Amino acid sequence: MSGPRTIPDEARARQARASDPTASVFVSANAGSGKTYVLVNRVIRLLLEDVSPEKILCVTFTKAAAANMAERVFTKLGQWVTLADAELDNEIRSAGIAAPGPALRRRARELFACALETPGGLKVRTIHALCTQLLQQFPFEANVPARFSVLDDRDQNEMMERASLKVLLQAASAPDSAEGRALTIAMTSAADVTFRDVVREASLSRDQFLAWVARAGSTEVAMAQLSQALGVAIDDSTEAVETEIVDGPHLPRERWVPVAEILETGGVNDGKQGARLREALQQGGSAQVDEYLRVFFTDKMEPRKAIATKALEKAHPALFAALGREADRIMPLLARRRAVAMRDRTQSLFVIATGVAANYAREKNERGLLDYDDLIDHTLAMLERVSSSWVHYKLDRGVDHVLIDEAQDTSPRQWDIINHLISEFTSGEGAREGLKRTIFAVGDEKQSIFSFQGAAPREFDERRRSLQQRFSGAGLTFDPVAFTYSFRTGAAILQSVDHVFRDEAIYRSIHNEGSYPIHLSLADAGPSLIDLWELQRPDEREEIEGWQAPFDAVTETSPEVQLARRVQAEIRTLIADGTQTGPIGRRRALRYGDVLILVRRRGRAFDAIIQALKQGGIPVAGADRLKLTEHIAIIDLMHLADALLLPQDDLALAVALKSPLFGLDDDDLFKLAWKRKGTLRAALDEHAADNAKIADALRRLQDCEARVADETPFGFYAWLLGGHGHGDGGRARILRRLGHEANDALDEFLELALGHERKAPASLQGFVAWLRAADTEVKRDMEISRDEVRVMTVHGAKGLEAPVVFLVDTTSSPADTQRLNLVRLPRGNAAPTTPGVMVWAGKKADDPAAVAAARAAMVAETEDEYRR
Repeated sequence: MSGPRTIPDEARARQARASDPTASVFVSANAGSGKTYVLVNRVIRLLLEDVSPEKILCVTFTKAAAANMAERVFTKLGQWVTLADAELDNEIRSAGIAAPGPALRRRARELFACALETPGGLKVRTIHALCTQLLQQFPFEANVPARFSVLDDRDQNEMMERASLKVLLQAASAPDSAEGRALTIAMTSAADVTFRDVVREASLSRDQFLAWVARAGSTEVAMAQLSQALGVAIDDSTEAVETEIVDGPHLPRERWVPVAEILETGGVNDGKQGARLREALQQGGSAQVDEYLRVFFTDKMEPRKAIATKALEKAHPALFAALGREADRIMPLLARRRAVAMRDRTQSLFVIATGVAANYAREKNERGLLDYDDLIDHTLAMLERVSSSWVHYKLDRGVDHVLIDEAQDTSPRQWDIINHLISEFTSGEGAREGLKRTIFAVGDEKQSIFSFQGAAPREFDERRRSLQQRFSGAGLTFDPVAFTYSFRTGAAILQSVDHVFRDEAIYRSIHNEGSYPIHLSLADAGPSLIDLWELQRPDEREEIEGWQAPFDAVTETSPEVQLARRVQAEIRTLIADGTQTGPIGRRRALRYGDVLILVRRRGRAFDAIIQALKQGGIPVAGADRLKLTEHIAIIDLMHLADALLLPQDDLALAVALKSPLFGLDDDDLFKLAWKRKGTLRAALDEHAADNAKIADALRRLQDCEARVADETPFGFYAWLLGGHGHGDGGRARILRRLGHEANDALDEFLELALGHERKAPASLQGFVAWLRAADTEVKRDMEISRDEVRVMTVHGAKGLEAPVVFLVDTTSSPADTQRLNLVRLPRGNAAPTTPGVMVWAGKKADDPAAVAAARAAMVAETEDEYRR
């Protein structure tokens, strides 16, 4: 929106309607259509209407969005203070007010100071920050600790690990208890990592897995519902079904050997069938059933096309007629066996997850902590009990105007909180003549990508209709507005998008209107181009086997590496050719910072592209997310701690000495380590006398040894990374070698060190051990305007823009690698009278019909989200 643009009158009129402070408005805005601009203008117009800042509440989805909104408001108000009258009048007109006058100009110049002097400033909150504020003001009514703290992700992971370990130890010590039997079943159903993940998912799934059992009233009722949904009897057991499989009327166990002898008189495949029968007879329990089933089913548990060869079947027609009847008999038994196993596995998960959730909740209560779900749950429960007028009074004596950004990402429960806050806007005193109370919501259902947090695209349309009915029914102005013009994209790209989504089967997955979404470009938009490349295919080559195969490297001939090099070459060509970008009349040369590369998920293509750009000398911002303990700078800092804690750890000291902190190279290390008689630390002392470089490294190490004895972990690392006695500090040395992107990792490292000291003894050994176990991921701010190529996931790039966008990794589906642990069986899927239940799913091949259908529906929902 910066700079003069040729904006159609229709677009300006819709922006003016949306920013009208006297009307409640629900805006459906396409990407790049100026919704944040209009939201900021609406706040400013409210202030120009003499609405006190404390009467305005802005709710956003992320902290970054909240900071951005507040920054935009204050920046514009700050600019207005210094503008001449004519310039200020133009600014006021652009905000939607047609005829500004002297009084309005005077008010406009006062707004900056007014907003700054308001206690607490403008109320721009995330939904979780709003809930935190409400709970702190109503701790008794909400039944929460008066001085609670909000649990962050790292602490939550640690608490979940402790809660899980306590349950598992109790179960292992009492194998005959309900927990012990559940653990036995669960551990045979999944590998360690999968089991840990599914227990965590179930324990935190308060609105789904645990809520279903809570609604049932007891475990027994819940398991009866699950049995009905899976089509098995409540008293069915795996042992009983397996006995029925192997002791059928057509091929009882006593006939297995004679039948095997007949099979062995046939061809090679017949002989294998006979061997399977003999092997089954040697086994017992479930292993015998599995081997017996292999006679009739393939390894993928699909029915064999032929149980025996035609010749043998012709010679023994009666026998093979019996085998055919046996195959038909055990087919439903196999499905029943799978269903019973799934029910028992789900029941075991519930027993364990219930214990874990109880331990987790107990520790939260003892420490006065709430997690993000607690904030929503307790706030909603409190608002349902407490008078809305009293809540408004406590919120700075009333909120008259609520503005919601990114409304498509608001979950149903979050919408319910908003509804409670505006409940008096349309009834009683809140709707009386002369008192203007409005709601403003803006979003784009096509950009709803947070379904994992409860957001649903359909909620956007349903809430819009509900609000319109309420406000219109109360005789209040409610204006649904659609923004269709894009201020950032050219016609060719927008028309291509509309063409892709023109089919009803596709647009219905992202859009609740009666036709496909329309995107319009401005007349002065720069030329746009979509360039479709041929698929990058792997080179034909012989398979490498054994020790010659790379362990985890991406080979030079892989399609990911080849595509990355092609992207690198294309970027270099675009820059070298002086490619122009920007609207007509304001064209400029393309820069590296104008390029954005998007992948579906961080993986081999993601890493290959960053590596190719760095190798080609193209400035790149690095990964948008990074595992802190996998960053080389943090690895160096942790190895230094290891060497200081245990001087005999030669490997840790060697890693630290070769790092930028000390600056030794391979030749220096070879000189120190080759034929040394003692530790590497002793060799460092020995060689320092005749080598200035080694002597400098020794002085630095001695300084570290002296400091670490007296400093806390944060104090030591703050000193190490800052400037100190021997030239520049550690941070400057690291950045010279690794680039400025290491700043994010170093800042997060120091923050973690400081945070760890607040909740644990200030021990270097304890901090390093905690850090290695924490598995911390750092989200880097990719909106910083550096002249660098950005490489991000599509999900992480939401809200960003760039003149040149590369879409790579476009041929696979999210479902290709998606692991579904918990699958919901909706009402009526198998049994119309049962409520929606959940199961612990296993392999897709083992799904009963009901679970297979539910899994397919969940995958389809993921596909819809990916298309959005």
